[in-house]
Amino acid sequence: MTPPAFSVSKDALLREASDRCGLSDFGSDDFREGYDRLLDDLDHAGLSAEGADMLRDVIIANLTARLKAAEGFKRRADAIGGSIHRPLVITGIVRSGTTALHKLLSMDPQFQGPEHWLCAAPQPRPARAQWSQNADFQTAKAALDAMIAVAPEVLDDHGMAVDSVEESLNVLSASFCSNMWPSSLVVPAYDDWYRATDDTFAYRFFANVLKLIGADSPDLTWLLKNPTDTYSMREMLNVFPDAMIVQTHRDPLQSIPSLCNLLAGAHRAYRGDGAKIDKVYAREEEFWALAMERAEAVKQTIPGQYIDIEFRDFVKDQMGVVRAIYAYFGLRLSEQADNAMSGWLEANPRRSTTMHRFRPEDFGGSTEQLLKRYAPYRAERGYGD
Repeated sequence: MTPPAFSVSKDALLREASDRCGLSDFGSDDFREGYDRLLDDLDHAGLSAEGADMLRDVIIANLTARLKAAEGFKRRADAIGGSIHRPLVITGIVRSGTTALHKLLSMDPQFQGPEHWLCAAPQPRPARAQWSQNADFQTAKAALDAMIAVAPEVLDDHGMAVDSVEESLNVLSASFCSNMWPSSLVVPAYDDWYRATDDTFAYRFFANVLKLIGADSPDLTWLLKNPTDTYSMREMLNVFPDAMIVQTHRDPLQSIPSLCNLLAGAHRAYRGDGAKIDKVYAREEEFWALAMERAEAVKQTIPGQYIDIEFRDFVKDQMGVVRAIYAYFGLRLSEQADNAMSGWLEANPRRSTTMHRFRPEDFGGSTEQLLKRYAPYRAERGYGD
C-alpha cells in the first residue's frame, strides 16, 4: 500500500517518533514551521517509493533526537544553564579539508566534540567503555551501517563512524532549519524559506545539545565543524560570540563539482536513477558563492577571531597547519596530542582517488559560468584559471 503524502503525515510522523522512544515533549515548537514547510514541499520532490521510505526514517530519527534532547534538557537543567566558551569552529567552502582537519584535531584530549551516536540520541556522554552496551549507541550503529551499505561514499568521503566526532549539521537538522534538507533533496520552496529565515534559534538548540552531551565534562573546549557555518556565520556568532573560527578555502572550480559528485549519491538514493543532477549543481554553485560572500562580510567585523587556511597548504603539511592554528589562537599543543595526531595521519593516509577532478560540465554546469560567479572570491584567494 502506498504511504500517505508527506503533507498529510505531519502528525503521524510526530506520533511515530514519540512511540519509538516513549517520549512526547519536543521542546520548543520553533521547529514546526520548518518541519511543516519541508513536508509540504516533499510531495513535489520527485521521491522514489524506496526513497520516500528512507526519508521517513530520516525525519523520524531527527524528531526522535529532538525528543531525547528535550528530555535531557529537563533532567540536566544544571548543565543547560551554563555557557560554552571559545569553541573552535571549523568551517569553509565544501570539500576543502574540513572533515580531515576536524578528525585530526579531535585527537587532542583538550577538545570534545559531538560524537555521531550522541547527535542521534543527545544525552550526557557516558564513559566510553560503556558505549557498546548502550541501546542508543547500538541503534545509531545499525542505522549508520545500513547507510554505508547503501552509500559507501559516506565512509570514503566523510570517514563517518558511530563513535567519532560528527559535524554540527547532524544536530542542526533536528531544528528543521538546516541546509541538510535542501542540499540532499529538491525542495525549492523550503530552500527559499530557509535562506530567508534567521536560524539563530537552530544554533541555540544546537548549543543546548552540546551542553547536554558535555554535562559531565564542561571544562573541555568544544571542537565543532560545519561548512554551512559560512552561510550562517552571523547567526552562529549570535550564540557563540567568542568562537575561534578556522575557515578553509579551496578553488571552487575544484570544490563545487566535487561536492556535486558527493551529493549525487544522496539524490539518487532519494529519487532513483532518474535524478537530475543539473538542478543539484545549479543550486550548490549559487548557494556556496553566497555563503562565501556572507562569511567574508561577517569576518570584517571580528578581526583576530578567525584564521584562513588554504586546502593546498593543508594537503602539503597537515601538522604545520595545526601548529599555525594553535599558535594563532594561543592554544597549547601537548606532546601527547602531537603524537596522537601523527598516529592518526599515519593510519589515515590521503588517497589519490580523492583528488579526482570533476568539471562543472560533468553535472550539467558551465566552467565559464562558475568562473564568473566566483570571480571575486577566486581573485581574493589568488586562484588561477
